[in-house]
Amino acid sequence: MNAISAREEQLLKPTLKAAIIYDDFEFAARTALQLEQAAVRSDEAMRWDIRPWRLDLLKSSSLAEAALAEAADADLIVIALSRTPLVPDALLGWLDRWADGRRVREAALLVLCPEAAAGPKSSWERLKAFAAWRGLSFLDDRRRADGQDTLDLVHRWWPDRGQVNPALSWTADPPQSPRHWGINE
Repeated sequence: MNAISAREEQLLKPTLKAAIIYDDFEFAARTALQLEQAAVRSDEAMRWDIRPWRLDLLKSSSLAEAALAEAADADLIVIALSRTPLVPDALLGWLDRWADGRRVREAALLVLCPEAAAGPKSSWERLKAFAAWRGLSFLDDRRRADGQDTLDLVHRWWPDRGQVNPALSWTADPPQSPRHWGINE
């Protein structure tokens, strides 16, 4: 296969965008690898555009803004916390701001965190409640009753997602064509 046909094949594959919020680089790298492997195993021709963001960098306002801008069109936000027992309020605030500005209608939240802290204040419970409140699909790493792999579910979920045009703000009105753009008008 030559370089041109390889490039054309890449352009024909749909791309999903994921932002991984992590507290341990190795855990984030394994998570990214699992997403890529699930894409290979899926029956659909697709690929991932994965953008990692370290949790503590989201505290800086300029870096948090950069992460928000980069993740605005993310189909999937992955919370991969292996060293942080409870989700920080700052992360929930960042996620809330992301949900306000997201450009993907059918976005999802994938939570990969230890279950050491159980109960109503656990990271898992707080993030699940957040996803429900913000209308996000919620995926996690807990053993599913139907035996399906969560990452495989991500790849079954992707064809149903829809793009949000923030200028239309969820309305059904078609965009107006621009006027006075040419010399023939």
